[in-house]
Amino acid sequence: MSERSPVLFNIGWNACINCGACVAICPQPEPFISPFDTISVDRPCDIACMLCESICPVTTIDHVAWEGTLPQSPLNNRSHHT
Repeated sequence: MSERSPVLFNIGWNACINCGACVAICPQPEPFISPFDTISVDRPCDIACMLCESICPVTTIDHVAWEGTLPQSPLNNRSHHT
């Protein structure tokens, strides 16, 4: 079996129905959950099996290749302005 490259998942928040299917099917050994009870979107998935994409009933999960940095998003932009 070939080893897959890590990915970052994206979730279309306007379409997500929070059914929990993505979390339930995820084979990650530790919880891989976002603050919104979906699969994590702020850290790379090194398994990259894509089961969560396949099971999503509203097909709102996709991914990008992990390139060592997090893209800008409200979930991973944790800097504070003073």
